[in-house]
Amino acid sequence: MMRRGRRWALMVLMALAMGAQAADPMPSPAGAAHLKAERVRIERIFVDEVAGIAGATPAQVRRGMPKGPRITDTGRRVTESLEHQTGRALSDEQRAAIHAADARREAALARARADAAQR
Repeated sequence: MMRRGRRWALMVLMALAMGAQAADPMPSPAGAAHLKAERVRIERIFVDEVAGIAGATPAQVRRGMPKGPRITDTGRRVTESLEHQTGRALSDEQRAAIHAADARREAALARARADAAQR
């Protein structure tokens, strides 16, 4: 029985070690500051773009965005929130444009994270 427990514990430790290796490296203090500033800039651009697409205010767009890092489809969440807040459905073209803006936002955030790791 003791062998089975040790084997299980070893497997758990190996899995944790492999997961730790897959994580992004921690940025330096300068990299973290750069990432924070880039995140704010990228989110502001996204909010302004979506507000223009949907004919909404930036505040309405921000209300639809998730607070903090979440695993969610921001574009879909924002479109649903805007439709709920304004009481009107967005056109297919508006939805597609918002999803394209979200894809650009995600790509810019990924580039910013990679850049911050190099600082």
